[in-house]
Amino acid sequence: MSPLIPPDLTPLDRVALAYFVVTWLGYGTALGFIAGRGITTRMHQVRRVWMLRMLERENRITDSSLIGHTVHSATFFASTTMVALAAMLGTLGAFDRSYAALDTLDFTVRTSRALAEMKVLLLLAVFAHTFLKLSWALRQLNYCLALIGAAPIRPGAGERDEIATELASVLSLAIGSFNAGVRGYMFALAALSWLLGPAAFLVVTTGIVVMLGWRQFGSATAGAIQRSHRALTGDTIATDIPARR
Repeated sequence: MSPLIPPDLTPLDRVALAYFVVTWLGYGTALGFIAGRGITTRMHQVRRVWMLRMLERENRITDSSLIGHTVHSATFFASTTMVALAAMLGTLGAFDRSYAALDTLDFTVRTSRALAEMKVLLLLAVFAHTFLKLSWALRQLNYCLALIGAAPIRPGAGERDEIATELASVLSLAIGSFNAGVRGYMFALAALSWLLGPAAFLVVTTGIVVMLGWRQFGSATAGAIQRSHRALTGDTIATDIPARR
């Protein structure tokens, strides 16, 4: 066995870890293929309508303020993620005490030190990925503000459609990165459940995916957005949602 692989890493642990990594990193990509009439698809079109309305206004303070609220939210989550990353690094730096504390908990599974470190490293990787997504969302949101500031007032019909489409694409990409960062906190809970054992890890990961799917397609919010989308756009579902970066 490789020295990098803990000796008590069971086959069920391997399956649970692989399942988690695939769902954690693949959820956003899979959503792009199966979104259909979910929130993501409809909100992209709502943002396009918003940008069309914005191009007709001389005063765009409200539009900038609305995006600014999202910038503040992304900044808050990014700052909180940095605190979580520092806590994880601190845990690794004093792992002797952390491992001893874990060993005294009745509800955690007894493991070797190497496997316990792997579980903490997974949590660290989730938060690092979350921070990268949130920081990229901040960059894209600032690009949106610049594009709104540079957009012409009442452009011609052809130019108006093109500008609104591209503005909506940049904004949707930014919100997609922000959403991926927020999802990172949910998947961090799933990673934390590995401390309870591989079976709990599988169950919690599946529960997170089911919850995210329900919010996207079956929640009351999804229904309200569907009705709003129909009123704003005539229920035309576009397939040109920008791919996440």
